[in-house]
Amino acid sequence: SHPLASINDVYNAILIEGEPIGQVMFFGPGAGSGPTASAVVSDIMSIAAILQTETEPIPHPLLSCTHQHYCETASMAELVTRFYARFLTKDNPGVIGQLGTCFGSHNVSLESVVQTGIHDELAEIVVVTHDVKEGNFRQALEEIQSLDVIDSIPSVLRVL
Repeated sequence: SHPLASINDVYNAILIEGEPIGQVMFFGPGAGSGPTASAVVSDIMSIAAILQTETEPIPHPLLSCTHQHYCETASMAELVTRFYARFLTKDNPGVIGQLGTCFGSHNVSLESVVQTGIHDELAEIVVVTHDVKEGNFRQALEEIQSLDVIDSIPSVLRVL
């Protein structure tokens, strides 16, 4: 149901949210000779326009923003999203409880926890969170990584 989930194949998209406009999405082809040539020409035209109109030299025109006075970059720690994480753990009683306790102590709410099986004497546990701040999730992962029952955390993905 998220707008970015409808983007398929060679298309790319950017979703921007702001005040007072709300959500705005830009999308188009992002692969192949045509889109690449278009991007290169666009960059060249941007540089030419900036050099033609600016009175002060700009060291990196494509990397600079002329709107710093009102734009802010949000911290990744403040990003709110859902996560999928896969853990390989010792097959001991209470491991799922330890994971739940660590997540809970960092205000990470779990949507689902599933033990999918045992491979090479290690239990595979998959966790999907509700919407959480990335900073809280990462702090919980650091604590979980230090548990003696954790062998590895092979997968961590943001869920759209």
